[in-house]
Amino acid sequence: MIDPLTVLVLSTSLALLFLTAAMHKLNSSARFRAQLAAYELVPSAILPGLARAIPVAEMAVVFLILVPITRPWAGALAAGLLASYTAAIAINLLRGRDDIDCGCGGQPQMLSYWLLLRNAALIIGCLLLVLPGTGRAVVWTDFILLTLMVAVLSCTYLLVEQLVRNQAFTRSGRTSHG
Repeated sequence: MIDPLTVLVLSTSLALLFLTAAMHKLNSSARFRAQLAAYELVPSAILPGLARAIPVAEMAVVFLILVPITRPWAGALAAGLLASYTAAIAINLLRGRDDIDCGCGGQPQMLSYWLLLRNAALIIGCLLLVLPGTGRAVVWTDFILLTLMVAVLSCTYLLVEQLVRNQAFTRSGRTSHG
Protein backbone atom coordinates (compact mmCIF):
# COMPACT_ATOMS: atom_id res chain seq x y z
CA MET A 1 0.00 0.00 0.00
CA ILE A 2 1.18 3.49 -0.83
CA ASP A 3 0.35 6.78 0.85
CA PRO A 4 -1.80 9.15 -1.23
CA LEU A 5 0.71 11.97 -0.83
CA THR A 6 3.41 9.78 -2.37
CA VAL A 7 1.03 8.96 -5.22
CA LEU A 8 0.31 12.66 -5.81
CA VAL A 9 4.02 13.60 -5.73
CA LEU A 10 4.98 10.80 -8.12
CA SER A 11 2.10 11.35 -10.53
CA THR A 12 2.57 15.14 -10.64
CA SER A 13 6.34 14.86 -11.07
CA LEU A 14 6.05 12.22 -13.78
CA ALA A 15 3.34 14.21 -15.56
CA LEU A 16 5.65 17.25 -15.65
CA LEU A 17 8.54 15.12 -16.90
CA PHE A 18 6.53 13.46 -19.67
CA LEU A 19 4.90 16.77 -20.64
CA THR A 20 8.30 18.41 -21.05
CA ALA A 21 9.67 15.44 -23.00
CA ALA A 22 6.64 15.26 -25.31
CA MET A 23 6.64 19.00 -25.97
CA HIS A 24 10.33 18.95 -26.96
CA LYS A 25 9.67 16.06 -29.33
CA LEU A 26 6.56 17.67 -30.85
CA ASN A 27 8.22 21.08 -31.26
CA SER A 28 11.34 19.59 -32.89
CA SER A 29 9.94 16.60 -34.75
CA ALA A 30 12.66 16.52 -37.43
CA ARG A 31 15.37 16.63 -34.77
CA PHE A 32 13.67 13.86 -32.80
CA ARG A 33 13.32 11.72 -35.92
CA ALA A 34 17.07 12.16 -36.54
CA GLN A 35 17.81 11.21 -32.92
CA LEU A 36 15.72 8.04 -33.30
CA ALA A 37 17.49 7.19 -36.55
CA ALA A 38 20.88 7.58 -34.85
CA TYR A 39 20.06 4.67 -32.53
CA GLU A 40 19.94 2.37 -35.59
CA LEU A 41 17.38 0.05 -33.97
CA VAL A 42 14.31 0.30 -36.19
CA PRO A 43 13.88 0.11 -39.96
CA SER A 44 13.79 3.52 -41.61
CA ALA A 45 10.34 2.72 -43.06
CA ILE A 46 8.69 2.80 -39.61
CA LEU A 47 10.81 5.65 -38.23
CA PRO A 48 8.39 8.50 -39.15
CA GLY A 49 5.43 6.70 -37.55
CA LEU A 50 7.42 5.86 -34.44
CA ALA A 51 8.63 9.46 -34.16
CA ARG A 52 4.99 10.59 -34.13
CA ALA A 53 3.74 7.81 -31.83
CA ILE A 54 6.25 8.32 -29.01
CA PRO A 55 5.26 11.90 -28.11
CA VAL A 56 1.58 10.95 -28.43
CA ALA A 57 2.13 8.09 -25.96
CA GLU A 58 4.01 10.47 -23.66
CA MET A 59 1.11 12.96 -23.78
CA ALA A 60 -1.29 10.11 -22.99
CA VAL A 61 0.78 9.41 -19.88
CA VAL A 62 0.50 13.07 -18.87
CA PHE A 63 -3.28 13.04 -18.91
CA LEU A 64 -3.90 9.50 -17.69
CA ILE A 65 -1.47 9.71 -14.77
CA LEU A 66 -3.35 12.65 -13.26
CA VAL A 67 -6.69 10.80 -13.16
CA PRO A 68 -6.94 8.41 -10.21
CA ILE A 69 -8.90 5.71 -12.05
CA THR A 70 -6.40 5.54 -14.94
CA ARG A 71 -3.26 6.18 -12.88
CA PRO A 72 -2.16 2.53 -12.52
CA TRP A 73 -2.39 1.99 -16.30
CA ALA A 74 -0.58 5.25 -16.92
CA GLY A 75 2.14 4.18 -14.50
CA ALA A 76 2.51 0.91 -16.39
CA LEU A 77 2.57 2.74 -19.77
CA ALA A 78 5.16 5.20 -18.47
CA ALA A 79 7.29 2.35 -17.10
CA GLY A 80 7.02 0.58 -20.46
CA LEU A 81 8.10 3.68 -22.38
CA LEU A 82 11.02 4.26 -20.03
CA ALA A 83 12.01 0.59 -20.20
CA SER A 84 12.12 0.72 -24.00
CA TYR A 85 14.18 3.93 -23.91
CA THR A 86 16.50 2.27 -21.40
CA ALA A 87 16.87 -0.81 -23.60
CA ALA A 88 17.70 1.36 -26.63
CA ILE A 89 20.32 3.25 -24.64
CA ALA A 90 21.82 0.06 -23.19
CA ILE A 91 22.03 -1.62 -26.61
CA ASN A 92 23.91 1.34 -28.05
CA LEU A 93 26.22 1.63 -25.04
CA LEU A 94 27.03 -2.07 -25.40
CA ARG A 95 27.77 -1.42 -29.08
CA GLY A 96 30.22 1.27 -27.96
CA ARG A 97 28.03 4.02 -29.41
CA ASP A 98 27.79 6.72 -26.74
CA ASP A 99 28.01 9.68 -29.12
CA ILE A 100 24.23 9.74 -29.70
CA ASP A 101 21.96 12.44 -28.31
CA CYS A 102 19.52 10.52 -26.10
CA GLY A 103 16.46 12.29 -27.54
CA CYS A 104 15.03 13.00 -24.10
CA GLY A 105 14.34 16.60 -25.08
CA GLY A 106 15.84 19.95 -24.37
CA GLN A 107 19.59 20.31 -24.43
CA PRO A 108 21.57 17.55 -26.14
CA GLN A 109 22.69 14.79 -23.81
CA MET A 110 24.93 11.97 -24.95
CA LEU A 111 24.22 8.37 -23.98
CA SER A 112 25.76 7.29 -20.69
CA TYR A 113 25.34 4.77 -17.93
CA TRP A 114 23.93 7.62 -15.82
CA LEU A 115 20.92 7.67 -18.12
CA LEU A 116 20.36 3.98 -17.39
CA LEU A 117 20.46 4.69 -13.66
CA ARG A 118 18.15 7.69 -14.02
CA ASN A 119 15.66 5.69 -16.06
CA ALA A 120 15.74 2.82 -13.56
CA ALA A 121 14.82 5.27 -10.78
CA LEU A 122 12.01 6.71 -12.92
CA ILE A 123 10.71 3.22 -13.74
CA ILE A 124 10.54 2.41 -10.03
CA GLY A 125 8.55 5.61 -9.48
CA CYS A 126 6.16 4.64 -12.29
CA LEU A 127 5.67 1.14 -10.93
CA LEU A 128 4.89 2.49 -7.46
CA LEU A 129 1.78 4.04 -8.99
CA VAL A 130 0.46 0.56 -9.75
CA LEU A 131 0.33 -0.27 -6.02
CA PRO A 132 -2.97 0.19 -4.17
CA GLY A 133 -3.37 3.26 -1.98
CA THR A 134 -3.84 3.30 1.78
CA GLY A 135 -7.16 5.08 1.59
CA ARG A 136 -5.97 7.87 3.89
CA ALA A 137 -7.79 11.13 3.27
CA VAL A 138 -5.75 13.90 1.68
CA VAL A 139 -5.74 17.04 3.84
CA TRP A 140 -4.77 20.62 3.05
CA THR A 141 -1.26 20.23 4.48
CA ASP A 142 -0.67 17.46 1.95
CA PHE A 143 -1.04 20.00 -0.85
CA ILE A 144 1.61 22.23 0.71
CA LEU A 145 3.92 19.23 0.99
CA LEU A 146 3.01 18.19 -2.56
CA THR A 147 4.07 21.57 -3.91
CA LEU A 148 7.34 21.57 -1.97
CA MET A 149 8.20 17.97 -2.81
CA VAL A 150 7.50 18.38 -6.52
CA ALA A 151 9.66 21.53 -6.53
CA VAL A 152 12.50 19.73 -4.76
CA LEU A 153 12.27 16.68 -7.03
CA SER A 154 12.18 18.89 -10.14
CA CYS A 155 15.20 20.88 -9.03
CA THR A 156 17.07 17.71 -8.11
CA TYR A 157 16.26 16.16 -11.48
CA LEU A 158 17.45 19.26 -13.34
CA LEU A 159 20.62 19.44 -11.24
CA VAL A 160 21.53 15.81 -11.88
CA GLU A 161 20.80 16.23 -15.60
CA GLN A 162 23.12 19.24 -15.75
CA LEU A 163 25.86 17.41 -13.82
CA VAL A 164 25.65 14.50 -16.27
CA ARG A 165 25.85 16.92 -19.23
CA ASN A 166 28.84 18.64 -17.63
CA GLN A 167 30.56 15.30 -17.08
CA ALA A 168 30.08 14.36 -20.73
CA PHE A 169 31.34 17.79 -21.81
CA THR A 170 34.40 17.51 -19.57
CA ARG A 171 35.11 13.98 -20.83
CA SER A 172 34.86 15.05 -24.48
CA GLY A 173 36.99 18.12 -23.76
CA ARG A 174 39.72 15.96 -22.24
CA THR A 175 39.84 13.58 -25.18
CA SER A 176 39.98 16.35 -27.77
CA HIS A 177 42.58 18.46 -25.98
CA GLY A 178 45.12 15.89 -25.04
